[in-house]
Amino acid sequence: MSQKNEIAIQIPSADLANINQLVAQLKTAVAPYIQGLTPDEIAGMAKMGDKTVAFVDKVKDYTDSNPEFVPANMMNVADFKIDVAAVVALAPVSKSINQISDDLKDTLMLCGNEAFIPALMYYGNVKFNASQGVASAKTIYEDLKKRFPGKGSKKATQPKP
Repeated sequence: MSQKNEIAIQIPSADLANINQLVAQLKTAVAPYIQGLTPDEIAGMAKMGDKTVAFVDKVKDYTDSNPEFVPANMMNVADFKIDVAAVVALAPVSKSINQISDDLKDTLMLCGNEAFIPALMYYGNVKFNASQGVASAKTIYEDLKKRFPGKGSKKATQPKP
């Protein structure tokens, strides 16, 4: 029985080179405006999501119309407005990149599945032929089984005295 093939892409080397060049350009273009965080840093932060954007935007407006409520010595309104503008500017970019990233992950998963399953079928057939004494299959099997450490037959353990 043949495996269903849902994807069969061949990316021309010129296209792949162009894609890699564009990715490098994107990384260079955004580098001055992005910052990585550790998991510990992320854990300690307030998270701003889609629902809080409107809230933060209203607060920005109120800092202009009602500046008397700005906490003295605790809030720098100019820095706050810079951060709000950065969120507004970067959010659509992030969404687009995340969509591309998700689609790439899905494509890699699909291609990987369609490559790994037949490889396992081949491996199983080689393993069977090696068990039947086919010399050339034994050599291939010995080479391929290295990729599956701990998956071989387990030796019986001696009971503890």
